Amino acid sequence: MTRLTHDDIFDITEALAAHDRELQAATGKGLLGIACHGWNVDETVAAQALSQLETRVVPVTAGQGVITDFSATVAGILNFLGVPADVAELPDVQGLTRTMASPARALFMADDFQFAGIHLEHRRVADNTENTGRVYAAALDLMAGGITDKPALILGCGPVGEAAARELVRRKARIILHDIDMARAGELGKRLKAPVTLEADLTTALDQAPYIIEATPAAGTLPPKLMTQAHRVAAPGVPQGADAPTRAAMGPRWLHDKLELGVAAMAVELITDRI
Repeated sequence: MTRLTHDDIFDITEALAAHDRELQAATGKGLLGIACHGWNVDETVAAQALSQLETRVVPVTAGQGVITDFSATVAGILNFLGVPADVAELPDVQGLTRTMASPARALFMADDFQFAGIHLEHRRVADNTENTGRVYAAALDLMAGGITDKPALILGCGPVGEAAARELVRRKARIILHDIDMARAGELGKRLKAPVTLEADLTTALDQAPYIIEATPAAGTLPPKLMTQAHRVAAPGVPQGADAPTRAAMGPRWLHDKLELGVAAMAVELITDRI
């Protein structure tokens, strides 16, 4: 899980409406709609269930400590989705125990190793890494007008890339794997238990696949000279893999956010058993 900084997230809450419009332009669906597409649930029904999911976000001070505004930002995203959410008054175990004793039905919390949502009644856990990969794959499916039988490149075969690959396999895309460590790509290919292509040459991979999951933790993975009008990129990676001019030129063909889609997918997962 990439550890975000205050500079990554300080303006997320106030920009949610604008970001929702950007997602609409890229995929035809907004934040909640993409998350529902990822979990194959009806958006109207999900919105009703989310409106009843009283939630606390519990700050955690362990490890490298609290990221300023992280908990408030998560609560803000949940509020935007229609979830009645707020930040627990106390952090850590005190925040957890007070949440358990409150009317809250769910909690969200993160340390240096995992960011999770937990449904307190149904004991369901929504992991951010898994949900981020899943929801970006769902977004790419929308950007492609349906990814079935179309070539999709997974650029970066770490945990988020793997989660995205698994969702694209479920959607019957033709998977191409590329990683700076091709042995890791090969290991992922074996775990997927589906036909995949391993491609060590990035130029060749991009020639073959117009639909891309950019899931690396590095900048500059997608050189401007290799990008064409055909490419559509769903990019959960932080930092982003293309420079600012390239992203601006691609407009709605480049989809990225720091936290919003992952949190939305986590929230939808928590109510999937109830709708």
